[in-house]
Amino acid sequence: MKKRLLPAFLIMPALVIPVLVMLLAVVMASRPAEAATCATITKPKCRIQLLTGISMTYLELGPTDGEAVILIHGLTDSARSWAPTMVALHRIDPKLHILAVDLRGHGTSSMPPIAACAAAPEKCFRMSDLAEDIKAFMQAKHIRKATLAGHSMGSFVAQEMALSYPEMVTRAILVATSTRGVDNVALRDYVLKEPVEGSWRKALEAKGKVYPEDFYTIAPVKADSDVRVWLAKNWVVDPVADPAFLKPYVPETAAVKLGTWIGATKALLATDNTDRLKKLTVSTLVIWGVQDNIFLNDPDQTAIKNVLRQAASQQAPMFWKQYGSQPLPASGMQEDDIGHNVQWGAPEEVAGDIDSFIRDGHPLPGLPHADAPAHLHRIVVDQNNALVEQWP
Repeated sequence: MKKRLLPAFLIMPALVIPVLVMLLAVVMASRPAEAATCATITKPKCRIQLLTGISMTYLELGPTDGEAVILIHGLTDSARSWAPTMVALHRIDPKLHILAVDLRGHGTSSMPPIAACAAAPEKCFRMSDLAEDIKAFMQAKHIRKATLAGHSMGSFVAQEMALSYPEMVTRAILVATSTRGVDNVALRDYVLKEPVEGSWRKALEAKGKVYPEDFYTIAPVKADSDVRVWLAKNWVVDPVADPAFLKPYVPETAAVKLGTWIGATKALLATDNTDRLKKLTVSTLVIWGVQDNIFLNDPDQTAIKNVLRQAASQQAPMFWKQYGSQPLPASGMQEDDIGHNVQWGAPEEVAGDIDSFIRDGHPLPGLPHADAPAHLHRIVVDQNNALVEQWP
């Protein structure tokens, strides 16, 4: 029986198409990774819808296929808090994929829903809620695993991620942190008690507003027309930071809704990870400024070093590093050395430590902004939880 031959115009696509597919794959593989957008704070941030219901805004630098680093800000702050460090880190290692987020209710990210949250905002700003947003953000961005660097409240979010989702966290960097927010004097007395539930609440209740329901979407300027003066004097302040960096921060912070001030502060004051951190399995670096007047040397740094020592028995390298050398003055205020906002006062140095921790597994030696010997501890313990090494 004579075979029937297919016409040439049918044979050629069958031969050519697989070859074209292979060539396309080679070309795509050889192309440089897509460059990240939203690279500066002066331009509109990127925005992404999360499965948690939050519309999150963020900054992004570096190739999207690079090792991911996610920077998480503190209470009432925004991605701006990390912007100088982000730029410095990108300059040190352009291959990193660096992202700085606005947490829910902060910056230009959305608030949690009024109906579910206004009556008790703290139920929608728990560290677990903020961590779920970070998890959802990573999933939406197709980031399987990342180094997380968190400042202050953001450090508790990084803690929560490392404790609840260690498989998603390559390493944790905790800047200006503690094991707990419970009973923190600064948060309790100098944020929540006054001005939030003091003068601001009194002013708004005098206008017929009901606390906290009616406060949820109101900005502090509605309670105090001079709130920017208060912020510049008491909240958005750092004597060793660049004044040009701080200036635009004041109006941004003045726009943060009272639902966020109330909810996030109360949620932080309810947080205690002291016992959980003893079982931390993610390699961690703590960075602390010597004039930090929110998370103090004692009890906060004493406590965090103690739990890191116990966690080191899980075979995860742990480091604690001090910035600065001049202790907190009798005034109780940061005056002339690195304080609570470490990355504001020393963005280049923090970027250097983050890069070194990622690249070499430990921060850089040396003590920024001081001539004293480095206060840098590498915490390693044996199976009996006995300290066997300190570095340097």
